[in-house]
Amino acid sequence: DGEITAKGGKHAAGIGGGYGGSGSDITINGGTITATGGENGAGIGGGKGGTGSNITISGGVVTAIGGYCGSGVGGGYNGEGSNITLKGGTITSTGGIHAAGIGGGCGEGGSTGTGTDITISNATVTATGGKDAAAIGGGYYGPGSNIIIISGNVTANGGVNGAGIGGGRSASGFNITINNGTVTTTGGANGAGIGGGHNGYGSNINIEDGKVITTGGASGAGIGGGYGGSGSDITIN
Repeated sequence: DGEITAKGGKHAAGIGGGYGGSGSDITINGGTITATGGENGAGIGGGKGGTGSNITISGGVVTAIGGYCGSGVGGGYNGEGSNITLKGGTITSTGGIHAAGIGGGCGEGGSTGTGTDITISNATVTATGGKDAAAIGGGYYGPGSNIIIISGNVTANGGVNGAGIGGGRSASGFNITINNGTVTTTGGANGAGIGGGHNGYGSNINIEDGKVITTGGASGAGIGGGYGGSGSDITIN
């Protein structure tokens, strides 16, 4: 197993999309991987207006750090990160100020900067959202959806305006599923532990089996709404 250090330029992802350009069909097997996005790029995923898709990393130790508008894993600034698969190992994912640890980057109008179809399996995951974002889910006007985490231990810490799992600031986190393992999630000051962020909503969130510990911020529920935001269709079995 080798070592990879990938750093994107100002508008690009560490691994994935460039400025208006796509990076796809990227496969990395094992090793120590550190991916750092530029100002508008995800650590792993989209660049500014660019797409990072069909990215698979198997095993090893993965550290993903988003730039100012980029998620750790997922969307960049108006750029999409999709079909990203991380299998096994240890994953630490940190979003930029406006972006989720895992999920949406920042966008305009709530329809861009998306992090979608992200699957993480059999791993220890630590996700931290930027100031305006969830740890897992929405960024600032950038939604995060179709995020699946299977087995392992998950720690999710939302930014000031974001949920631990769910909505970011003025953005949604939806169709999020976590199966098995231990989930510990904390909302930012204006976010729920699981559910809504500041004027953002978390919906269709399903956590099945295992142990769940969830804490809301000063203005957020443990499970439910954040400050001016809603949490709905949340199921924990």
